[in-house]
Amino acid sequence: MSADNMITLAEISTGQKLQGTVKKVTLSGAVVDVGAAVDGLLHISDLGERRVTRTSDVLSEGQEITAWVKRINPEQKRLSLTLVQPPDLTWGDLQPGMVVQGKVVRLEKFGAFVDIGAETDGLVHISEMANRRVNKPSDVVSEGDEISVWIKDVDRKQRRISLTMVEPPDVDLRSLKPDTVLTGKVVRLESFGAFVDIGAGRDGMIHVTEMGRGYVGSPSEILSVGDEVQVRVLEVDPRRGRISLSMKDLPSDQYQMIDQEEEELPTAMELALREAMDAEGVDFPYGRDRDNRRRKKGKRDRDRDRDRIQDEIIARTLRNRSD
Repeated sequence: MSADNMITLAEISTGQKLQGTVKKVTLSGAVVDVGAAVDGLLHISDLGERRVTRTSDVLSEGQEITAWVKRINPEQKRLSLTLVQPPDLTWGDLQPGMVVQGKVVRLEKFGAFVDIGAETDGLVHISEMANRRVNKPSDVVSEGDEISVWIKDVDRKQRRISLTMVEPPDVDLRSLKPDTVLTGKVVRLESFGAFVDIGAGRDGMIHVTEMGRGYVGSPSEILSVGDEVQVRVLEVDPRRGRISLSMKDLPSDQYQMIDQEEEELPTAMELALREAMDAEGVDFPYGRDRDNRRRKKGKRDRDRDRDRIQDEIIARTLRNRSD
């Protein structure tokens, strides 16, 4: 290859696939021309996944091969190659909860090993093959099957990848915290409360005492199966798989009054004004019988309105007397 067509080390990256020609076979490996400024070195330990004792058992001079870049050292002008295809997924790529496609490569009594394109095969334990009880892995999968699996756990030090064929819930029970507000669906009613599917793999329970601020005799007075409800997490017990929920103290709770005061009892003057205005057919703006409008006003607004109404009544009374 001419110097003009040669690729530089700066144009080569780790994991890159290259075509090359074996220039020299040695006891420790082979020298390969990959069209770069320097020849690639192929160590005997990188000739395959199985142990190779003699390079000549695998390669010969002039042989065209496909290799992958293992390491690059521009300062020392060294290019290390391997015949073992790098995995599609590195250890850093593997995250719990992610879904990957894989191929069943081996069955054991305790589960199935699946090639997901990582550095090592993952294991689907027999207990992770379905939501129901599985007697033996062959009842669910066979060698060669292409399946979808979810990563459950990754142990890089032990080089272990735990997989599951059961789709993980939308809400992780272990990360669920008290006071978290969620939307769920009522799936069952009992005399003591209601069970709600919040996407955690386990239904949460709203006790009847947590369905409202007033007395609730039966959950059916408040809820029906199939209702979409907003709930707040009270307590989570991952070990026992229990989730306690509440319908109280929600962001949309009508009882949550911010910067609003409780209704005060009317004063003697307000009672007199109310009687006078009722006699004239004028609405009095305060009191429980006016849809609790007093709650929606600040103290300053209430005082100003009261003074205005009082002045109007007094002025009207004086005019009537003068007439």
